[in-house]
Amino acid sequence: MIREYLKEHILITDGAMGTYYDRKKSENGRIAEEANLLEPELITRIHEEYLEQGARLIRTNTFAANHAMALGRGIRDRREQDAYVKHVIRAAWKLAQKAAENRPEEIFVAADIGPVAENLFSEYETDPAAEYRFLADCFLECGAQIFNFETFSDIKYVAKTARYIKEKCPEAFVMVSFAANRNGYTTQGISISRLFAEAAQTPEIDSYGCNCLLGAAHMYKLIKAQNLAGDKFIQVLPNSGYQQIVRGQAGHADGVHYFADKMEQMAELGVNIIGGCCGTTPKHIRMLCEKLAGKAPYEKLPVVEKGGEDAVSQTRNNPFMAKLQRGEKVIAVELDPPFNQDAQKLMEGAFQLKQSGVDIITIADSPLARARADSVLLAAKVSAMVDIPVMPHIACRDRNRISMHSTLLGAHINGIRNLMIVTGDPVPSGERDNTKSVFDFNSIRFMEYVKELNQEIFLQDAFSYGGALNQNQANEDQVMKRMQKKIDAGLSWFMTQPIYSDEEVEKLGRMKQELNTKILCGIMPLVSYRNAMFIKNEMPGIQVPDEIVAQYRPDMSRAEAEDVAARISLSIMEKLEEVADGFYFMTPFNRVSLITRIIHARKPQ
Repeated sequence: MIREYLKEHILITDGAMGTYYDRKKSENGRIAEEANLLEPELITRIHEEYLEQGARLIRTNTFAANHAMALGRGIRDRREQDAYVKHVIRAAWKLAQKAAENRPEEIFVAADIGPVAENLFSEYETDPAAEYRFLADCFLECGAQIFNFETFSDIKYVAKTARYIKEKCPEAFVMVSFAANRNGYTTQGISISRLFAEAAQTPEIDSYGCNCLLGAAHMYKLIKAQNLAGDKFIQVLPNSGYQQIVRGQAGHADGVHYFADKMEQMAELGVNIIGGCCGTTPKHIRMLCEKLAGKAPYEKLPVVEKGGEDAVSQTRNNPFMAKLQRGEKVIAVELDPPFNQDAQKLMEGAFQLKQSGVDIITIADSPLARARADSVLLAAKVSAMVDIPVMPHIACRDRNRISMHSTLLGAHINGIRNLMIVTGDPVPSGERDNTKSVFDFNSIRFMEYVKELNQEIFLQDAFSYGGALNQNQANEDQVMKRMQKKIDAGLSWFMTQPIYSDEEVEKLGRMKQELNTKILCGIMPLVSYRNAMFIKNEMPGIQVPDEIVAQYRPDMSRAEAEDVAARISLSIMEKLEEVADGFYFMTPFNRVSLITRIIHARKPQ
């Protein structure tokens, strides 16, 4: 029945439940979903207020009704959690139905499902898809036929759950809304363009669009830029504005007339379902109805082709990537950023390396979670003053999504086109009270984010990026599965841990043959017996065989130890010639002269 209504009308939904409930009961600290059991009359009244102002679709008060909510109430037993969540959902469904009954016009009630916190699944080692199936079953048992998935940042579990719902209830109507920032990206780093395209191609999804995070003006700009063509319905539920703190309380802008004017413009884009999210109230819905009630849907805008998205240029301003793609061996050298403000040694080393024919200089991002000079800023300085390609490492540990996006823009503006993306070493446990990790991304998710940006913002002059490969992990199959995920996320090369053994050479050969990828093999000269023992015993992820350590003596001079280091490095490089697409030198104690010596001594291939 909702499908028939949408063919002839723009459907007006309700507005916010959570923020409107907080306005009415801000002093109790209770989340709105708990009120289904503790304040049922108030929840029913909120539904009724929206209906009285003209809404034709209301959503159950269940956005956060899931096992995470039960866990937050201190319920640890899984069966007790199941019972509690079912109890909340059944109560919410009955309250919405009660508000909708005996109305002169047809009212639609949607089962509302929000995203579930990821830490819930690690807590119980539960398949996330099983959680969403459980929630769907709760609503199906209530008799729900309209399902609204809102504020999602990815489509994966929504699509799976939609298929599950349609298998059990073929006539069900499934709606999904994604939440994105004004740049068009979700918290998972996925573009709205991609999510809309995937939703349009998912048969079990009937309607898709955006909600939350943005006010009406920015959401209008975002929706206007999308391809809305096709037979799916489009839904838009923005916030009333951006959140503000007044006398310690969070609130939203309350420009009701402005909101309604912008939403009228939204309807002209061909949007079928219109309502409100955070900060909106029955007043907003009344104004929407005055503007749009009784209107037929507008024709969707024609497709706007961007063109050439598959032809992302990664070599236009990138001699390093061009050489790698030609199949020529590349030489990358890592320089350690300083702990203080003095970058003179690093700059001198960069000049020496350029004269030695090095292809690119990489700069680590505070390795071992010890603060050093910013890798991207130093890389920009080296690039400008030495005129050599640079590859800053970008760790996911210290920056949130906003900062990561800004860092990428700044890097691109400064001519940086190559990145080394790593998750980042964890903050030592003894420092975690004062130093907090961020990890809005891990390395794979950040690669996916950069891939999205390459297809949109940086389309004509894209970033190339590599990732870390620890060949010494025990489970080789798991290592290769993770490698494949990085390749799928747009990675162009891997950089390994330092290599010292024949076993590692053989393992890398198998990985390269299996995955057909570019590998820069790690070479880190050991410059003394003490250095060899330290790396062998204290550095995670690096394996130094006893026969390597045995070539050093505690009483060796610096020159003698460097002779051994050069000999070992050259021997390893020779063994890697059939495997390596290039070599990645880690410079011990800024001994650039040792690295240039090894580079010059390497036999020409």
